[in-house]
Amino acid sequence: MRFENVKQIALYYKEIPEMLHLLRQERKDLEEEYNCLRGTENDGMPRGSSPGKPTESLGLLAAEAGIGKRLNEIKGQERLLLDDEARIRGCLDALNGRYKQVILLRYVCGYSWAKTGMKIHAPDSTARNWHDKAMERFGEVLEELPGAGELAARASRART
Repeated sequence: MRFENVKQIALYYKEIPEMLHLLRQERKDLEEEYNCLRGTENDGMPRGSSPGKPTESLGLLAAEAGIGKRLNEIKGQERLLLDDEARIRGCLDALNGRYKQVILLRYVCGYSWAKTGMKIHAPDSTARNWHDKAMERFGEVLEELPGAGELAARASRART
């Protein structure tokens, strides 16, 4: 796999938790906005400030706005991101401990070469050398994944 694709996948791995957080927040906001039991009394019966059937009207509003469809899309995106995260983590776990550490320090933590070298107790030049070998090995492991091309494409789209 090309170095640029491997780099994008490493950066995508870093962004997955934030992407999941945003999706979960959107789902929570939609569910709260169209929660049919909002405004319930102690007896569990829905009450609203407007006349009519508040549960029914909220349900119709949600259907008209396509909320159910969007909630299903969010669920699918969450599942895909969690799967991608697990697959990338598995590839990272397959690497030599030093190689994995260099990739995580550079791409997930965002450390400079100096700080990366300091963390691995090696000079900057050694950190760069290990980085090059780590990225090459990481690319080889990623290529063995089924659907590696689709993963690289998602990582590329997430970075734009």
